[in-house]
Amino acid sequence: MAGGVLLFLVAAAGWLVRPLAAQLPDAEAAFQRGDYRAARAAYERALVADSTNVRALYRLAILDSWDGKLSRSLGRFARLRRLAPRDGDIMVAHARVLAWADRTAAAGALYDSVLARTPERTDALAGRARTVAWSGDLDRAEGLWREALARHADEPELLIGLAQTLYWKGQPALAEGFAARARALAPQDRTVLELERELRAAVRPSVRTTFDGAGDSDGNTFVAQEAYYEASLGTAVRGTLRAGWRRASFDTVAAGSSFGVGGQIFAPLGARAAVQAGLGARRLDPDIGRGTTPLTAALGLRLRPARFVAGGIGYSRAPFDETAVLIARGLIVDALDWSVDISPSPRWSVSAGGGGAWLSDSNSRYSAVVAVLARVAPGVQVGPFARVMGYRRSGALGYFAPNRFTVLEGRLTADWRRARWGARVDGGVGSQQVSDTAAHQLEWHVGLTLTRGWGASNEIALVGLLTNSAVAIATGGTRTEGFRYRTLGLRFQQGL
Repeated sequence: MAGGVLLFLVAAAGWLVRPLAAQLPDAEAAFQRGDYRAARAAYERALVADSTNVRALYRLAILDSWDGKLSRSLGRFARLRRLAPRDGDIMVAHARVLAWADRTAAAGALYDSVLARTPERTDALAGRARTVAWSGDLDRAEGLWREALARHADEPELLIGLAQTLYWKGQPALAEGFAARARALAPQDRTVLELERELRAAVRPSVRTTFDGAGDSDGNTFVAQEAYYEASLGTAVRGTLRAGWRRASFDTVAAGSSFGVGGQIFAPLGARAAVQAGLGARRLDPDIGRGTTPLTAALGLRLRPARFVAGGIGYSRAPFDETAVLIARGLIVDALDWSVDISPSPRWSVSAGGGGAWLSDSNSRYSAVVAVLARVAPGVQVGPFARVMGYRRSGALGYFAPNRFTVLEGRLTADWRRARWGARVDGGVGSQQVSDTAAHQLEWHVGLTLTRGWGASNEIALVGLLTNSAVAIATGGTRTEGFRYRTLGLRFQQGL
C-alpha cells in the first residue's frame, strides 16, 4: 500500500509540474511574437510557482519598463541582481532602465562595471554613450560614440547614437552621413528611419506663414501676415528670410499699414549655446501723415547649461506698430529680454522671464513673468502664473499706461493628440490690478489650438484667444470694465 501511495504522489507531482514547466516556453513564445499581454500573464504564473525564476523576473522587469512603470521595473532588477549578480544581460538592461528613470550617474557606473569585464560589449558601449548624452554632456558623448565606432565601425546602434548626438548638437547635415550608413546596415530599423525623416526635415529648406486678425472692445483691429523661408547655409548654420505686412485701424478715426523684410542667421556655439542675429527694415505708412522706414535688428544668445535647463538673452529694435495710432506716431522700441526654463522632473516645469523696453518718445517699460506647471494627468498641467509690468514717462507725451499692471492667475493646459491631429486648450482665471491705485479685478483668458500634421515637420494650425486681460489694451488708457480682446490666427509650415 505504501508503494501505491508513493506512485500516486509521484504521478500527482508530475501532473502539476508539467503545466508549470510549460508556462515559461509559452511565455517566451508569446514574448517573441509580440503578444506582451499573454506573455506577462504567463510569466506572472511562472513567478508565482517559483519566485526565484530569473527568466520570468527578467522579462517582467523589461515589460514593466516598456509600460513606463520604472519604479516597479527597478524593484524587479534589484531582486535579479541578488539572484544573478554577474549576469551581463541583466546589468545592461538594469542600467538602461536607470537611465530612463533619470538616474544617469547610477546607470553610467553600472555600464562601466560591465565594460570593465567585457570591454567589447557594444550594447554597453552604446548605453554608456547614450546616458552621457542624456545627462547633457554632448561633447563627451560624441567622443564615446566615435571611440566605440573606431572598434566596431559597422555597428548600426553606434552609428545611430552618433547621428542623434550630432543632431542634438545642432549639426544635422553632419549627422545625415552616419544615419545613412546605419540605414544601409539596418534598413528596417525603425529608429534610424524616424531619425532620417527628422534630419531631412531639419536640413531641407522650408516655408511657413502666419495669418492673424484681432480686435478689442475699444475699437482697435488689425490683420497681419508674415512669411518665412528657411534653409541651411552650412553644416550647422541656418538662415531665414522674412517678409510681412500689417493693416491696423481705430474705429473711423485712424488707419495705417506697415510692411517690411529682413534676414536672420542661427548658428551653434559648441554643444550648449547658440547665437542668432538679424537685420531688416520696416515701412510705417499711416493713411494721414508722413511715413517712415526704420531699420530693424535682433541679436540673441541661447544657452543650455544642463540637460533640463535652458535660457537666453536677446536684444531687438523694431517699430511699435500694434495699432493705427502707433503707426502714425512712428515709435521705435529698443528692448532687452531674458528667459529661463527649468524642468527638474517629467511632472514639473518652471519658466521665468523679464526685461526692459525703451521707446523713441522717452517712455520706458519693465516687465517680469513667472509660471509653474505640474502634470496632474496625461496631457494635463496646472499651476500658478504671475506677471508684473511697469511704465515710466520721461517726456511731455506718453503712450504707455497704466504706471503698473499686475496679474496673478491659476492656469490649466490640456493637450490631446491622435495620429496627426492635435488639440490644445489653455485657460486661466485670477486677479488683475490696473495701476498701483486701482482696485483688483477679475481676469481670465481661454485659448484653443487645433493642429494637423503630415510628413516629418509639416503642419497647419488654427489658433484662437479670448481674454479680458488689461495686458492686451492698446489704447494707452486704464479703463478695463467690459474690455475684451479676441484674436484668430492660421499657421502653416511646409518642407520643400
